[in-house]
Amino acid sequence: MTITIIGLLIALLIPAVLAVREAARKMQCSNNLHQLGIAVQSYHEAHSVLPFGVGLDYDGPVSSLGTLEDRRYSAHAMLLPYLDQSVVYNQLNFNVAPFDPFVNAANDDQQELARRFDEVINGPAAAARLEVFLCPSDLDRLQSRWGPNNYRTCNGSSWSGRDGNGMFGQISSVKLDDVKDGLTNTAMFSEHVKGSWDDTLIDPLSDLYNLQGVWTESQFSDACGRLTPQTAGAYQYDVESGQTWLAGNMNWTRYNHVRTPNRTNCKNGFTWDGVILNATSWHTGGVNVLMGDGSVRFVNENINDELWRALGTRAGGEATSGAGI
Repeated sequence: MTITIIGLLIALLIPAVLAVREAARKMQCSNNLHQLGIAVQSYHEAHSVLPFGVGLDYDGPVSSLGTLEDRRYSAHAMLLPYLDQSVVYNQLNFNVAPFDPFVNAANDDQQELARRFDEVINGPAAAARLEVFLCPSDLDRLQSRWGPNNYRTCNGSSWSGRDGNGMFGQISSVKLDDVKDGLTNTAMFSEHVKGSWDDTLIDPLSDLYNLQGVWTESQFSDACGRLTPQTAGAYQYDVESGQTWLAGNMNWTRYNHVRTPNRTNCKNGFTWDGVILNATSWHTGGVNVLMGDGSVRFVNENINDELWRALGTRAGGEATSGAGI
C-alpha cells in the first residue's frame, strides 16, 4: 500500500515539476529576446539605422544557391559587439562570403566540410555556440558544425524573401522613425524551432517543405496550410532549420508573418522567391515575440490572422489597438 501511495504521489508530482522547469525555460527564452532588443537599440544608437536582415547577393530577380561573391550575412552577426561577443565578431571577415570557400554552409556535404574545415575563413567564429541565440525549450538535434540559432529577424508579412515590409529585409536600412505603425505594434524578432537533421522524420514545426510551382501568394499560403504530417512527407523538405546564426538565409535567421505561429513552413523553389517561414516554438500554445519597443510578449498561436500580419509590417497602417496580446 505504501509503495502504491508513493507511486501515486510521484505520478502527481512529475507533471508539476516539468511544468515548473518549462516555465523557467520560457522565461530564459524571453530574457534572451530582451537582450537582443537591447542590442538592436544599441546598434541603432551607434549607427542611426537597424542592421539588415540579410546582406547583398547578385542573384537578380530569380534566386540561386549563391556564389562566393555574395555577402549574405545576418543581423545576428552585426549585433555581436552589442551582445558582449566582440571576440567572436572580431574573428569574422565580412569581405568574403560567410562560409568561404563553401557556399551556403556546405550542409549538403558534411564529409567534405569536415575534411576542409580549417579552410573556412570564418570557421572559428561560425562554430561558436552562443546561448543568447538559443531557446532552452528547444531540442538539440542538429549535427551541423556551426553555432545554431532559434531567434529570427522579422522580414515582414509577405512571402518575398527580398523586399520585406518588416524591420529587417535584404540590405535594408530601416530607421526606428520609419516604423510608422508604432514600435509597440511591430515585431522585431521571434523564435523558430531548430531542425531535426533527419530527412526521415516529419516535423512541421521545423521542416521547410518545397511546394514548387506557379502560385499567387494566397494560393501558396492555402496549399501550405493544407499540408498535414501525413501528406507533407510527399514533398522534398529541408531539415537544417537554424543551423547557423552567421548567414541571413530565411531558414536560418529570419521569419515572416504570412501565417500565424506554429504552422507548417513552405518554400516555392528557393527561399528568396516565395516562402512561408513561421514563428514556431515548443512552448505550449504560442511563441515569444520581441517588439520594436524592446518588450517581449507571448503571442497565442490562435491569434487572428490579420492582426498577426499587421504586427509583421513596419508601416502598413493596420489597426492593432485593443489586440490584447
